[in-house]
Amino acid sequence: MQYLIMCRSMTYAQRSAALLERSGISAKVVKAPQGLSSSGCGYGVSLYRHFEEARDLLKKNKLISGKIFLRDDNGEYREIN
Repeated sequence: MQYLIMCRSMTYAQRSAALLERSGISAKVVKAPQGLSSSGCGYGVSLYRHFEEARDLLKKNKLISGKIFLRDDNGEYREIN
């Protein structure tokens, strides 16, 4: 399963991914799939493991401002907390 943490801009997505990488959590910046971003063009951080740790670290550093999605094995996204 893939987690997608939406960010307010490309810059925040890059900062978030860099922070996670420095903490030993593999993450990459991705353009959000169409329909997941309210502004039409959004960026997020994608990761496959250590979701709770990543979420807590990004919250602590005030880098989470958007929605968080989980992509299931069928490729469908659903919003999670």
